[in-house]
Amino acid sequence: FSPFFLPLHPSSAVHRSGPSGDRGGSGALRGAMPLRQVAAWALGPALLAAFVVSGAAVCRRASDIGTKATGIAADVDEADGGRISAEVLCGEDAAAAAARIATHKRTAMEDSKAVLRVATTLHALLARERETGEIGYLPPKMLDEGTPQERFRELKTGGMHSRRANDHAKKGEYKDAVADLLRPLLRPNVDETARDKLMATMKEFLRRAAKERASKAKDGDLSDLFDAMGIDDNIHDLTEVDQSALKGVYRKLSVKYHPDKNPDAAPRFNRIRDAYEILSDPVKTLLYDTGGAELVRKYEGESTDIEKGDDFEVDVQVDLQDVYTGTSWAFQQKRRVVCRSCRLQPTLPRCRKCRRCPGEMRERQRWIDHMHYTVEEYEVPSDEMCTHEEQDLTIVVEKGMFAGDRIVYANKASQKPKQVPGDVIGHLLINEHPLFKRVGNDLVIDVAVSLYEALMGFERTLAHLDGHVVRFSVPRGAVTRPGSGLGKT
Repeated sequence: FSPFFLPLHPSSAVHRSGPSGDRGGSGALRGAMPLRQVAAWALGPALLAAFVVSGAAVCRRASDIGTKATGIAADVDEADGGRISAEVLCGEDAAAAAARIATHKRTAMEDSKAVLRVATTLHALLARERETGEIGYLPPKMLDEGTPQERFRELKTGGMHSRRANDHAKKGEYKDAVADLLRPLLRPNVDETARDKLMATMKEFLRRAAKERASKAKDGDLSDLFDAMGIDDNIHDLTEVDQSALKGVYRKLSVKYHPDKNPDAAPRFNRIRDAYEILSDPVKTLLYDTGGAELVRKYEGESTDIEKGDDFEVDVQVDLQDVYTGTSWAFQQKRRVVCRSCRLQPTLPRCRKCRRCPGEMRERQRWIDHMHYTVEEYEVPSDEMCTHEEQDLTIVVEKGMFAGDRIVYANKASQKPKQVPGDVIGHLLINEHPLFKRVGNDLVIDVAVSLYEALMGFERTLAHLDGHVVRFSVPRGAVTRPGSGLGKT
């Protein structure tokens, strides 16, 4: 069947009115009528379904389900001043899309009325799509089709939806539970008593979902911090956080959501501040990722319960002129780092070389007989994987430093889960100079003079450590005695 398309007349344009218009929606769109709609208008509404099926369908592959956007979307303002994009993904109806948004950690919502508003907005857009077929998407009649969890999307009564929602909630499937409560709420002429019960149940499920997210956050999920900052979580290990970009994002968000400017945004501002405080400190990032928020609080409180790893010490051998002028000393250090990819995506090629991190050492009593025991250490295997990296470090030798001075780069030594990394420490060693000797902050040289010069005076020049020429002299008539000194600043 090949439809005949009539030429589009300039007057046949589609007008989407605002909220007060006949067709609903959140805004107005003016443009040329799609060819599929022209054909349906020309050949009659009875053929509309055929055009939707035979048209360029949005969701072609099984992999599109739950991942690909259908193009049915609306911007929704949040109470705290933010804005989220509510969109329907392949395989979703309005209820499923709103439930996904309400239970996802990045767009989480605990206000059941706000969730219903999102669902109602998307429901209206899907109803318009059902009439026009502009995009070519209709929600499936079956959920999880082709799997053991296959079930009808719509049930006959609200009570049936409520019972199925409770079954989902018992399994911790709060997204599916909220969706099942929303479906009867989107039907026309819902009984007030039934509506209040469904809304109260949804509020309880949203509260449980929030509690579960908070519990997971205690275990140290860095993705929650990236979500709070609104940036992509694409780091493979904990050394890859771009601090300059992070600072720029924080400045922008702190201005936008500061309570002085936006009082309703105080909770969101606090989440952004807490996330930045952890991500901007490499030690806190490591402790949070491997031990959770409680370990970070112990570190901030300088608790003695947190171990510190071994330091990496290196001798920095320089010449006397390097200390006089200042210099830098670059070297490579091989260190162990915790691989975050092995936990999130262990099949990545970069994880093939990773090995299990060193375990945590603990003590236990081992009884020798009924009266004597000994204390021994044992290792608790780690759940984390580690890899090794070559770290480029530059030790800066400042002017005037002394032999034996220590140059410390805090927490740059090898990493270990739930442990503060040790320091990289450079010990300064200064080679002797054939001419100059250092005494405190002074440079001393020995000058041999003849008897004639000692009695009649003399003048000498020498090249200083930085290359400039120094002139010094004893005037005629002044006697130079053995061991006497001549100062030159």
